[in-house]
Amino acid sequence: MHIEDERLYLLLDRYLAGEASAADTEAVREWLAEDDGHALLLEDLRLIRLVRGVAREPAPPSSVDVAWAKAVLEIRPKPRISPISRRLLVAVLAAAATVVVVLVGGAECCGRRAWSEHATAAGQRAVVRLRDGTQVTLAPTSHLRYAADYGRAHRDVYLDGEAYFQVTPDSQRPFRVHAAGSVTEDLGTAFVVSAYTDELETEVVVTEGRVSLSRGEATSDAVVLGLRDLGRLRASGPATVRRGVDIDRYLAWTKGVLAFDGAPLGDVVPALERWYAVDIQLADRTFADRRLTATFREEPIDLVLQRIALTLGMRVERADGGVFVFRKAR
Repeated sequence: MHIEDERLYLLLDRYLAGEASAADTEAVREWLAEDDGHALLLEDLRLIRLVRGVAREPAPPSSVDVAWAKAVLEIRPKPRISPISRRLLVAVLAAAATVVVVLVGGAECCGRRAWSEHATAAGQRAVVRLRDGTQVTLAPTSHLRYAADYGRAHRDVYLDGEAYFQVTPDSQRPFRVHAAGSVTEDLGTAFVVSAYTDELETEVVVTEGRVSLSRGEATSDAVVLGLRDLGRLRASGPATVRRGVDIDRYLAWTKGVLAFDGAPLGDVVPALERWYAVDIQLADRTFADRRLTATFREEPIDLVLQRIALTLGMRVERADGGVFVFRKAR
């Protein structure tokens, strides 16, 4: 599928804004399937839209939106992608920069929409109570953002990270969580949403009632999740659903407990890095597939890593710069 740069940018922009038609969505899926690098490019464009959105509705200079987006764009290793994709990324970066200049320059005459923001650092959790009584528990390194007029005509929040939502019912104003190109809509429930930028996947676990999970604002691909359902949604492909998951495991972090049940070490490592503010590396990429079942309750990181190494038949050592490295057992 060949789409010229300008048309492709407009198509992807509609897709990330949740305004894509069924035909647009299918075109994006075909484009994603053409090149392994396209999924990461799409995520970069999402981050650019995030920076652009912050410029449109300015936040304080310390806003983690811009800092995090810039950091990811700088440090993410890029796969080899096609020339058209490179041209597209350059064009979008230029367009985003132009929009930032125009919007910042015109902010005084056009007015600004006020936003409320809450962010947690590594190892930190926070409880946020919204004006309608909804309670949000933020996991480490998470960011929650919503308009200052939340609860009046709408109840939309924007998440980068993980959070547990205990939603106050309101049949007139649905509660929606926007995260990583997905929308999770409350149907009278409590649920966990995990959508860290570096994981390229939205994960939703329902602890009460039901929710609807869809890509953007599109409802044609929405799936309804009930009690003990786990839904996963990536940038491309349909949502997947697991029934009857262990809710306590997915809520353990809200009580300061890390619980893993057959989790790949490749998923365990970033969770530990967020929880303990450390850098952990795997000396062999095949280690990422080893699965861990364990529970940690406020144990120091050295002990946690030693337990993991013993359980998985490995060893862990501290390298230069305080980096922890998992290596093959001697």
